[in-house]
Amino acid sequence: MRRTILLVDDDPHILKALTRHVDWERLELTIAGSAMNGNEALELFRGLSPDLVMTDVYMPGMSGLELTEMLREQKPELPIIILSGYEEFENARQAMRWGVSHFLLKPARVEEIEAVLREVLLELDAQEQKQRLEERYKQEIGRTLPFLRERLLMDLLTTRYSAEELSEEKLGYLQVARPQQLAAASIQLNRPSHARKLKEREWQLLRFGASNICRETLKMKLAEFPSIQGHVLDYSEDLLVILLLDREAEALSVLLTEAVQETTDKIMNYIQLQAYAGIGSVKQAMHELIDCYLESREALLSAEYQGTGLVYTFEEKGGKSRWTLEDYSRLLQQWNEALQGRDSAGIWEIWEVIHARLQMDDQNAIQDIQTVCVGLFTALMYFWNACCPMRTPPMTMPQFLQAVSGYNSWKSLTEWMGQIFPAYLKAAFSEMGVKKNRLVESVKKYVEARYHQEISFMGIAQELHVHPKYLSQLFKRVSGENFVSYLNHYRVNRAIEYLQSGQHMVYEISEMVGFNNPAYFSQVFKMITGRSPSEYLNA
Repeated sequence: MRRTILLVDDDPHILKALTRHVDWERLELTIAGSAMNGNEALELFRGLSPDLVMTDVYMPGMSGLELTEMLREQKPELPIIILSGYEEFENARQAMRWGVSHFLLKPARVEEIEAVLREVLLELDAQEQKQRLEERYKQEIGRTLPFLRERLLMDLLTTRYSAEELSEEKLGYLQVARPQQLAAASIQLNRPSHARKLKEREWQLLRFGASNICRETLKMKLAEFPSIQGHVLDYSEDLLVILLLDREAEALSVLLTEAVQETTDKIMNYIQLQAYAGIGSVKQAMHELIDCYLESREALLSAEYQGTGLVYTFEEKGGKSRWTLEDYSRLLQQWNEALQGRDSAGIWEIWEVIHARLQMDDQNAIQDIQTVCVGLFTALMYFWNACCPMRTPPMTMPQFLQAVSGYNSWKSLTEWMGQIFPAYLKAAFSEMGVKKNRLVESVKKYVEARYHQEISFMGIAQELHVHPKYLSQLFKRVSGENFVSYLNHYRVNRAIEYLQSGQHMVYEISEMVGFNNPAYFSQVFKMITGRSPSEYLNA
């Protein structure tokens, strides 16, 4: 299905470049129209109704952010891509509150633009597929009920709900009885060395067999307990989760332990897969299911460290985790703030804290540690793209994800992180240093070429495509003096050369070095040299 796009930018050269260089044919995209401001774009959108919009931020009349707000009111699900200059990027992120999740920094390479467009088109395809599925679910509600129930249970394992959010109506619709107590267990399937040589289809058959064993065992164990609902969730490629929901407060802990022990024994005996399990403590309410599950994962770690075929309960493990994902989230927030502030000392400091914490973490599952590492790297990628948008990073996100997924122990993963992140940070700071020096040198060359004219620092910043405040701070940090001081010193030095030639009057030299007011020129000259121009001339 061919889709349409509306391009919006006040720079005709950018519109022309986008039209010519992006491979619209291969993307199966047609340019429905182009506009040079928000008002024009809004009119075109109403008439053309394109599938997606790519817009600049700062434009005459209606800005890109205002346009985004107006488009969202008319079509909430419309994909919008922000094409933003470097100095505009932070402002452009305000569009995120209108649901914009795709940004491109000018100047963007054609490959980057096409990659974002492909991503948006895939999301559109996924949305349409989701809508079709939802319509089909409404028509075949009886067939979809198990799926909806399983999705709710999966959400309860990963999202913290309040008691009020789990109403009787919602649970009743999904045929989930509100329990008086509940319990959860996690069973890890460990692919042994001989199984690693199997083809993927053969491994999937073994995994399917393990899942069936778990379901059949649980069904038999619960045959005599009609008040207990049992659910088996295929949580991931190698993790099964068992949930027991009891309406009459039976002895869940003993029953679940027996079912899990029997399941792991059968998996090892029948299909020769290594299996170990962890069981969380019994809870009393549905919104506590996430705590029960997390406890089962903590207990699972103890079973993993001790060997295979073992079942550990949370109470046996010790009852309390030394570090939670919420604790890590606070560190991740500090990490993001340090990177956004570009404070090199602060960045290194918070990295050392995080890395030290990861090296001591023998409690959380490897999947949780991997999640933390992905969060750290995501922030680092944003930092790199903001600081060095035209440079290829030492490692891309796909490469990082592939590498992280290959580590099966927290120790080896954190050791690898200890090598990758410092190297990445050093490369980023090195690129920043090169860029900083180039910017400062560009300012100095600008002064050298135009010192005899009226110079606007704002104009210099605009010409270099950076924010004036950032350029001002950078210039002072690199050169050791502010711009006005540097400019005055440069002009006075050139004035001294003219004075020494003896061919010009003081008021002429004043104009020749960029001072329109001879009196002010004399004041600046005396402040820098200790003598007035006349005194210097007669010395």
